[in-house]
Amino acid sequence: MTAKATINMLKQKNLAIFITSLVIAGLFVFSLFCYIVSKNTSRRSFIFPSAETGKYIIEYRNLTEKPHQGDINLYIDEILLGSTVERTKMLFTPGTKLLSCFERDHVLYVNLSQDLLQMGDGVIEIREGTELLKKNIMNNFSKIDSIEIFIEGKSAFEK
Repeated sequence: MTAKATINMLKQKNLAIFITSLVIAGLFVFSLFCYIVSKNTSRRSFIFPSAETGKYIIEYRNLTEKPHQGDINLYIDEILLGSTVERTKMLFTPGTKLLSCFERDHVLYVNLSQDLLQMGDGVIEIREGTELLKKNIMNNFSKIDSIEIFIEGKSAFEK
C-alpha cells in the first residue's frame, strides 16, 4: 500500500477499515515473530512431588534447543530451580548447584554441590530427590541408559 493510497483512504473516511487492516497486519507480524522465536525450543517435562497429596505433578517447559551449556545441563539447572507451580516440593535444598555433568557411553555423570545435603522445609528426602532427578532425566533424554550422581566428586550412594 502506497502513501498516496493511505491518504486517500483517510480522506474518504474509511478510517475504521484502515485501522482494522493495520491491526490485522500487526497481529500477523506478531504471530510470525512468536513462531520464529518458539521454533528454537524443545518441550521438556518436569516431575515434582506435591506438597499436599504426595502425588507427582507434571510440568512442561519450553527450553532452548541448543543452549551453550548443553541440553542436559540446562535441564538439570532448570529442575534444581524448582517448579513454577505452587504447592510443590523441591527435589533438593535451594542453592544446590550443578558442578559438572557429562555423558560417556550412555552413562550420565552428574556432580552436585554439597548444598544438597542440607535439609529444609519444602524439600523431599535426599534419596527420593536423587531418584526423581534420575527419573526426570531418563524421561526426557532417551540416549541415557543410566545415571551416576556425585556430591562434590564423591558417590552419592554406595551400591
